[in-house]
Amino acid sequence: MGKGKSDPYVKIRAAGVTFRSHTIKENLNPYWNELYEIILTQLPGQEIQFELFDKDLDQDDFLGRFKLNLRDVISPQFTDEWYTLNDVKSGRVHLVMEWLPTVSESARLDQILQYQAQQQYQNKAVPSAAVLFVYLERAHGLPLKKNGKEPKVGAEIFLRAMSYKTKVCERSTSPRWDEAFHFLVRDPKEELLIVKLSHSWGQAMGTVVLPLREVLSEQGLVLDRWLSLDGALPESQILLRATLKMLNTQLAVCSSGVSSDATGEGSERDHVIHRRDTEPNLRHRSPLSQLGLPACGSAKDSSDPYVSFILLPDKNRTTKRKTITKKRDLNPEFNERFDFDFTLEECMQRRLDLTVKNSISFMSREREIIGKLQLDIDQIDLENGDTQWYDLVEETN
Repeated sequence: MGKGKSDPYVKIRAAGVTFRSHTIKENLNPYWNELYEIILTQLPGQEIQFELFDKDLDQDDFLGRFKLNLRDVISPQFTDEWYTLNDVKSGRVHLVMEWLPTVSESARLDQILQYQAQQQYQNKAVPSAAVLFVYLERAHGLPLKKNGKEPKVGAEIFLRAMSYKTKVCERSTSPRWDEAFHFLVRDPKEELLIVKLSHSWGQAMGTVVLPLREVLSEQGLVLDRWLSLDGALPESQILLRATLKMLNTQLAVCSSGVSSDATGEGSERDHVIHRRDTEPNLRHRSPLSQLGLPACGSAKDSSDPYVSFILLPDKNRTTKRKTITKKRDLNPEFNERFDFDFTLEECMQRRLDLTVKNSISFMSREREIIGKLQLDIDQIDLENGDTQWYDLVEETN
């Protein structure tokens, strides 16, 4: 890391979040021993960036950088390696990274908490035991403002030091948000989820305090019901869905000597890297990510693909969508999301009819349709989300 002495620290960036290590004084071989956790999606092209600096009184000096593609963390799930610094003559950084699958099993919790208690980090971080997904749907029976008008209600959701705010709804005693949030949870047996309603972030409209141990006692670790508000009217309630997912760290499995096959259910697709959704509750969301395509017509080396789809049996504007066109690309990445206003029950009665097309001019003789896919929605796990590849089939006359 250069000659002489340095006071090095590290900046880590991923998904718009930045972490900074503590500074180690006068050391060219620093040992940080710090833990950072972040929830990430599996969208293609994501990177984790690392930059090292020498702390100085006026301007910090650059000591090197490197970046990792997220797929290189996901594929092995666990890595323990040295990485060479770029843009400098010498230097390496040692990282231990784990991409954590989640499981809907409370039986794993004690094993994970036991592993937690054995860990000590310089930044006082405590490894998370679970991820909590919260879907705040709506409220009803809220009180009027003191002046007799209906309130403009927003909700603040807290778990330890982490908090989120919903949008502020137009004047109503029955506001609807339909918003999803997620939290890293250290100990579901001890922690509390708090939801506070207010008029435009001022006048209090009621509070719900939900001990997460109540979610632990629910089948499938899912609590989905109306909850009464304290500090409001007797009929004031909010409707929310809280889902707990245990973080299936292999380090906890190894430290306890228990085989990963003993966990019962298979691991699911929500992940944390030590890590929607993961997107919580994908009942209204349909993401399109990446395709591998053949070339079409005279453009032997390329196509201009886009995707159009419809949710059958309806054939109208409310169920039709299409992506942007990707120019001259046989491996397009769309990374687009489409929203549909259906209940889970309505979705189960529908069928996805998807067509990948080549954007061509009206006079072109190239073929327009590249491939098709039809899929019954009830084959998809909408509650937990579903990410996988599907084969396109040729159009049949």
